Amino acid sequence: MPHLSRQSSSSDSTVNPTREDSRSAILNAAVNSFGERGYYGTSLQKIANTVGMTKAGILHHIGSKEGLLDIGLNEIYDDGTDTVINHYTQVERPLIAQMWREVVAINAQRPEQVHMFSTLDAESIDPKHPAHDYFRDRDQHTIDVALQTKWVVPEGINIEHLIQAGFSMMDGIQLRWLRCPERNLNDMWAECESELMPMPLWEGYR
Repeated sequence: MPHLSRQSSSSDSTVNPTREDSRSAILNAAVNSFGERGYYGTSLQKIANTVGMTKAGILHHIGSKEGLLDIGLNEIYDDGTDTVINHYTQVERPLIAQMWREVVAINAQRPEQVHMFSTLDAESIDPKHPAHDYFRDRDQHTIDVALQTKWVVPEGINIEHLIQAGFSMMDGIQLRWLRCPERNLNDMWAECESELMPMPLWEGYR
């Protein structure tokens, strides 16, 4: 089975509203199913039943089950956070803490998508999983893009190590949040930030 890779997403402005509504319903159902059941536990027939369509109708909109996985990760999940990270390459005085807060704020508003991402991330440890390459490459891609930014940090800080530690911590804190959804993800991240960027060293850099 071919593996997914990270890719730029694009939209088709010629899609009519009826088709777009159907596609959105399919994607919402897929996000929930991938989160709850993983890739292998998700079936196109179950998604079809959820949205009131036939399996053939689902295939007409998304092409294949792996195509649906590709859209869920590259188009739905990555689009928002990639925009934030890329934006900071153009900021005059970029602060890593601000970038992370924006990413966390986005994820705090989309628990279903974070659930999907976390479930598929764990499942794709298997090299045969269709998203194995995506998750392997995504980690390095995120670091590479972040390192293109001239971050303003205290003297002596190893930016690459900090970014790797921060994103790893973010993945872990999101799992705890999914287990305890009554907690506030932004507040949970604020505690992590204090450990990653302790005062007084980071005074003026957060």
